[in-house]
Amino acid sequence: MAVNQGTKDKVAEAAIDLFMTKGYSGTSVRAIADRAGVNVALISYYFGGKKGMLENLINTYLEGYLKELEEASKQATGSFERLLAIIESALQFQQTHHRMARLVLRELTLDSILVREVMASYYMKEKHLFIQVLEAGKKEGAFKGMRKEWAILHLRGMVTMPFLHAQHIREVFHLEPSDRTFLYHYMKHVRQFVEVQICEPQPAPASLVV
Repeated sequence: MAVNQGTKDKVAEAAIDLFMTKGYSGTSVRAIADRAGVNVALISYYFGGKKGMLENLINTYLEGYLKELEEASKQATGSFERLLAIIESALQFQQTHHRMARLVLRELTLDSILVREVMASYYMKEKHLFIQVLEAGKKEGAFKGMRKEWAILHLRGMVTMPFLHAQHIREVFHLEPSDRTFLYHYMKHVRQFVEVQICEPQPAPASLVV
């Protein structure tokens, strides 16, 4: 049987819709097939079942995500601009694929073999990219602030928060993370954080001052 890309994409979209509303565990293969209007056997043929479909969705999304970050890092010059370019590309990619971003980020809060594999591959590559930029910035004298481990944790939180907690932002703050205006103002905040917390030397706590 030949692969019909249009049908395969329709099945994937149906799965995203149901995973988003009912969760992975609450979604059956039959429900995905019914939503897509296809024979249930096609899901096994295209993806190897429900688990294979989730793996395919996550891997495809994260491959595209990492590719965008790496391209942004190559195009920018200077560690400060490279760091901001990586962050902005991460935000833009998630905004463009906000439904998948929320699904992937939500699934990756769970502990499973798939999640561990993702952490050991895609997110280790992301960490390595951040470390490269932060260490280069320290050598250049551009970054003098917090330790790189804390810097990465802070930056990752800022990058993922608008899309993992999109509903909270909409309902509580009446802001729309998928709107370009949101990203414009949010990046100004991120830039200020990098300038103050990562570029400027941080004073030692009073208890450590001799």
